[in-house]
Amino acid sequence: MSVRRFALGRRAMVSGIGAAVVALGLAACTTTPPAPVYPDIRFTNVDPLVINALRVEISSDYRPTFTPPNVEHLMPISPERMARQWALDRLQPLRSGTAVARFNILDARVTETKLTTTQGIKGAFTDEPGERYDAELRVRFSLDDPARAYHGEVETSVRRSLTVQKDASLNEREKVWYELVEKLGSDFDAAMANNLRNYLPDALAR
Repeated sequence: MSVRRFALGRRAMVSGIGAAVVALGLAACTTTPPAPVYPDIRFTNVDPLVINALRVEISSDYRPTFTPPNVEHLMPISPERMARQWALDRLQPLRSGTAVARFNILDARVTETKLTTTQGIKGAFTDEPGERYDAELRVRFSLDDPARAYHGEVETSVRRSLTVQKDASLNEREKVWYELVEKLGSDFDAAMANNLRNYLPDALAR
């Protein structure tokens, strides 16, 4: 009788080891997907704006706070980085004369606002946004020509907002952040080009 009990115990132990191996195998298969890599937001799909200037200087007066509710420092591509790339892609100096153009970033914030969500058991089964992200970009473009004692400037400001689902993963949240800055960049491109043509035409060579 003791031999029979030993045999049954051994079979149960072997079966248990097999189950543990299968469980470990399944756990190894459910790894977290790698974080996506987001490319710079470019503006090379349209012709550059040729500027009547010897050079274009790019600068920023915006200083991130790195504290809530600001989140631009957490984003794959911040509005400030996008704006700098816009200036590099879209502003092409004529490289003649004495005029100097300046592209200065004044504001490039993104803030997070927690939204009211459904609580309790019902809330667990309710698909709804949990946060809203508000992005703002404000830039001053100026042109100075000492030979003509000329100074002209325009300011361009654009805003965009998007929401994120309350149960969004970090990857999903970063995807929304990237789309937000893409849309902000598209708005800024149209607004700045329009302002230069309408309010500072002397800055454009063509």
